[in-house]
Amino acid sequence: MSEAVMVIFLHLIGQSNHRLIRPLCAAISKRQQSSGSWTLYPDQTVDSSLTTLAYFALLLSGEPKQAPHMRDAECMILNHGGITETSTFTKVLLAAAGQLPWSAIRVPPFNLISFDLLQPVSLFDVTAPARIHLPSILILSHRQYTVPFPSEMSLRHLVHPEHQPPNLSISYPNPSVMEHCKSFLLERMEPDGTLAGYLSATVLAVLALRALGFQQTDPLLTRSIQGLMGLLVFKSPYMKVPRTVHQQFFNSTVWDTSLSMQALTAAGFSPDDPAMQGAASYLISQQQTRLSDWKYHTPATVPGGWGFSSDNTRYPDVDDTLSALKALYPYKRQGRWRGEWERGARWLLAMQNDDGGWSPFDRNCNKSYLQLFAPADLKDTVLDPSTPDITARVLHTLGSTRMLTSIRSKTFPIKNATRIHEAAERAKVWLLNRQHENGSWYGRWGITYIYGTAAVIQGLRWVGVGHSHPAVQRALAWLTQIQNEDGGFGESCRSDEQKTYVPLGTSIPSQTAWALMGMCSAVREPTSQIRKAVNYLLDTAHDEGGWREMYPTGSGVTGQVYLRYHSYPEVWPLIALSMVRRKFGPM
Repeated sequence: MSEAVMVIFLHLIGQSNHRLIRPLCAAISKRQQSSGSWTLYPDQTVDSSLTTLAYFALLLSGEPKQAPHMRDAECMILNHGGITETSTFTKVLLAAAGQLPWSAIRVPPFNLISFDLLQPVSLFDVTAPARIHLPSILILSHRQYTVPFPSEMSLRHLVHPEHQPPNLSISYPNPSVMEHCKSFLLERMEPDGTLAGYLSATVLAVLALRALGFQQTDPLLTRSIQGLMGLLVFKSPYMKVPRTVHQQFFNSTVWDTSLSMQALTAAGFSPDDPAMQGAASYLISQQQTRLSDWKYHTPATVPGGWGFSSDNTRYPDVDDTLSALKALYPYKRQGRWRGEWERGARWLLAMQNDDGGWSPFDRNCNKSYLQLFAPADLKDTVLDPSTPDITARVLHTLGSTRMLTSIRSKTFPIKNATRIHEAAERAKVWLLNRQHENGSWYGRWGITYIYGTAAVIQGLRWVGVGHSHPAVQRALAWLTQIQNEDGGFGESCRSDEQKTYVPLGTSIPSQTAWALMGMCSAVREPTSQIRKAVNYLLDTAHDEGGWREMYPTGSGVTGQVYLRYHSYPEVWPLIALSMVRRKFGPM
């Protein structure tokens, strides 16, 4: 829970009386379950890391341990192994607060970490989201950084007798490693003071710089704290002290804008509409045109990708880039921003992995032995493998923006369409080899198998795989098999954790829209399942427009971060229904 992280952070930097602590704590308390736990998603029983963070945030802010709701939380924490069995990020915050010894946290061997790509263990071989956190953790652990708190704030009673903190030896790095870590952080801080726009990365960076001797009044730290405040969403904005606030983990402005433009275009909005032109201008302003970490794995490539957030200017990713290209394609056809569009396409194509797929952040960032040095809960986050959903969405983009059929610009990097066709063919083969036996595909950034399967069907169809292809028919059969009685679709976040499809038991508009798009792409004529899905969306739409859903349908870090995009129940059903109307006409 991002609110709990922010509260703990404010206490760690000595702002225990900050006016936002009360409304942040109100938001935390509101989400406590009757069992005493806090959860990442509604059908989860307990999340021990989240419960620990929420409990500690409330304790630091004055909630007495004797209060019934605090006692309930303590029981849930102890019943699930105590505070030593929490996530690495949770343990780092607890160690900074003096609640766990730094030796209890497994960090990569300091003297093995290198900032040279030619070395076996290079920081640039770790995927971007992990990379921006690791230097701070190395600094904090090396410096044994701790902020003292009164004994009544102690969590030592939540160390389970059977799970005592391990006494790991810490090897201290030579000074040059620490200097590299410091330089890495300082060079990548955004103008607003955040680190790539991430709450967690910025919190750790500020604490790491404090550990290195930066004063609280340093302009950089002041700007970083203000940057985190910029991620707050005020529920009652006209009050001097709001009753409750929401702390975003990051903002998704670029992503939301490109998806919204695609939805409006699908629904028939003209690119000349003032709102559309304003959104397009915004996207152009967010294109990243300077080299950053991705250059180490993709040398000689001109920058041109897009990132996820408006306050992220250094870490473009494949998914946001392809989404921006699709959103801006109507303008490219008009001859507007053609250079910017082709620059983005150039970057996108250069990011293809040697195995034929695409990863979110980095090319060929796949040294599996690096997982040996990662804590158990982060083994899946240190690498950046090709994923079915990203790869399929690239193919969808290549087809829908006619890159596969008409490459005429002299400035375009691919001299002829043959090169693009070869790239698409390799990706197609990679996808076909990744289909599960039941017909589904895994989706990394949406929940989970519905998202992946629907994306892959569409991607394969755009590169010429026919309706009757066995892979398409198996995927269609799987989708129709999991459809709910009301015509909708719903999948639990547990699918992402267990790596197998887990039905939610209720229908979700955005997941229904994904499945509907997948089914539409797999058939020539509308089926009864398509009609049922359409009827579900029509029946659940609100009179004032749009749909409502409270369930998270985005995945950030498996088992740790799940995201509820407020745009999803608007854009995805609109795109899906527009697709049905365009393909089948009135139904």
